Amino acid sequence: MPSLKHYARRAADRTFGTAFDRALARAKAEGHDRFLFYWNRGLGDIALGLVPLFVRIRREIPAARIEVLTRPELVPAFTLAGVDATHALPGLPRESRVDLVKAFATLGLDRADFRTVFDYPDPNRWLDGRRHEHPPTLSWNADWDIDATSLVPAREGEILVGAHVHSETARYYGYRKDWPPECWQALMARLSTKQGVHWVLLGNDRQTRFVGDNITDLRGKTSFPQLMAVVRNRCRVLVAPDSGILTMTYYLDAPFPIDIVSLWADPRQGVLLQGCASPNPLLHHVPLVSPGEDITRLPVETVERAVRAAVAAARDS
Repeated sequence: MPSLKHYARRAADRTFGTAFDRALARAKAEGHDRFLFYWNRGLGDIALGLVPLFVRIRREIPAARIEVLTRPELVPAFTLAGVDATHALPGLPRESRVDLVKAFATLGLDRADFRTVFDYPDPNRWLDGRRHEHPPTLSWNADWDIDATSLVPAREGEILVGAHVHSETARYYGYRKDWPPECWQALMARLSTKQGVHWVLLGNDRQTRFVGDNITDLRGKTSFPQLMAVVRNRCRVLVAPDSGILTMTYYLDAPFPIDIVSLWADPRQGVLLQGCASPNPLLHHVPLVSPGEDITRLPVETVERAVRAAVAAARDS
């Protein structure tokens, strides 16, 4: 339940505007059109939080130039978000704050070129109660398509199901987001080559080994563009927890057929909190919320039924 402090903050934001509202109004009044965001948090929040802010800036200041200072691994994702330039700080640990003076010196940037700088954006606060006003969309980069077939060759008669088996962000949240490995293993065993299903494991974390002759393990073997190309061009079904891969796939503004089965501990997060339809008209989404908001209690049978239905729909399409 929200605290009194939360309600007081919301009232103040509605009365006086958020820090983002005030900065945008000031930029319009003073004729400034160059914006810099420092972003060192999650992949999925680029779409969920930053893109709606970018959309609003461009609607109110059509000539705006939006640039981002970030860690290197997020640079490709920002190309889908439509920013004008990205500046990567090498060796930047996730969630760490930035010394802008040192960062500008390292990258050879002039602080005076940026009249509006958000050194610690707070999209959750700035979008509170306004998430539907600027639905997120991500533009696909067609240059990434060439990687897909070489990574996952065509498999005649089989439906490829992408599986993001570990969100890799558990330490940043106060609850468990990931379905247990033994549940994943059981699901893969139940949906095997006999059912014409081939699993493609996505992400980076390879700590857990999964056994099966119907598994292609790409974990840790793909860049972000390659991973997204595999999802877009090779996977007909995606099974994933609340994660960056789920979110970036959901908001791709490109028509490609995909059925997503998402696994949730907390339904007040991610794309469920955003409450916006995917811009992809061929995307079908089935969210599964765990009993008691405990992801370990989400039955294998429940996920199996949803994936079987998605596979059947893929065969019929």
